[in-house]
Amino acid sequence: MQSRDGEYCYAPGRKVAVLRIEVGPDDVAATRFAVSPAFELAMLLRLLVRSAPGAAVRRRFDAGWSAVRNDPGVQALAYLHGPGLGASYAAPPPAGLAQTIDDDLAVIRAAPAEVVAAEVAEVRAARRPSPAVAAELDAPHPAERTAAAVERAWSALLAPEWPRVRAVLERDVRHRADRLTQEGWAGALGGMHPRLAWTGAAIEIARLRVVRAQPLEGRGLLLVPSVFIGEHLAITDESPWRPMLVYPCRGAGLLFEQAASVADPLAPLLGRTRAGLLLALATPSSTTGLAALTGASVGATGDHLRVLLDAGLLERQRAGREVLYRRTALGAALAAS
Repeated sequence: MQSRDGEYCYAPGRKVAVLRIEVGPDDVAATRFAVSPAFELAMLLRLLVRSAPGAAVRRRFDAGWSAVRNDPGVQALAYLHGPGLGASYAAPPPAGLAQTIDDDLAVIRAAPAEVVAAEVAEVRAARRPSPAVAAELDAPHPAERTAAAVERAWSALLAPEWPRVRAVLERDVRHRADRLTQEGWAGALGGMHPRLAWTGAAIEIARLRVVRAQPLEGRGLLLVPSVFIGEHLAITDESPWRPMLVYPCRGAGLLFEQAASVADPLAPLLGRTRAGLLLALATPSSTTGLAALTGASVGATGDHLRVLLDAGLLERQRAGREVLYRRTALGAALAAS
């Protein structure tokens, strides 16, 4: 099961309990960053169900949402990812950064029947479903029906936006991976969430309802950024799933605005598009990543980056198979101005 944290308000003087994820040397070596298309879809559905018609997420996704909001399977999927508790089989922990929605669908379809039944029962014990959702949950072949609902919701909602969403997620991973290299786990986890702390031997998450220690026992931890999780955290820590911690992604607001839209002071000097790229490079990115982020073509993005590079505002560095652009000191000073 996935427990959703951050949905309970602190009260002054209230005693706060702590979930302690114990991390040994083998766990540190086995811990990985990952991206989860199915989890992003689950959190987007939760946002759409709970948001007002004029909210930014509704404006952005309203056309696709109108196409699937009355679909019983999609309603059941949103129910399984409601507040407080979620069914892990419907948004399983990913394998790594290369995860695709097809990978997720294969895991959902292969989920053991007893696991599906137990997780659905736990969610139903926590939240009463509507009659339509209950009928969908009681239908034969629940894992296959869930996978089919994920496919329909994905096609209507996230498939058109996924390159840009993925670019935002990869920027967060790159930022934290750089901090991991420079500062260790304290740097990588620092600023991830106000309720999360690294003690040197454990990750501690302040909670209101649970006090317990959860040893990883050499399995490592998946650290998964999410654009749509808001200010919450999500934790998967029960068999047969790999332990996963989902946290709010840095720069999630970039999904709802063009990077250049905040570049007005620089636009007369650099041009609106180049100014937007300079501001977007607060985190180093590749040409492909920036193109996905801004919605421009790769060729046009590369041309603009070349101008900024020649002007001494950017530098580039190879990282594995990618070439990353980052601001120089001059570029950073100009962006800060």
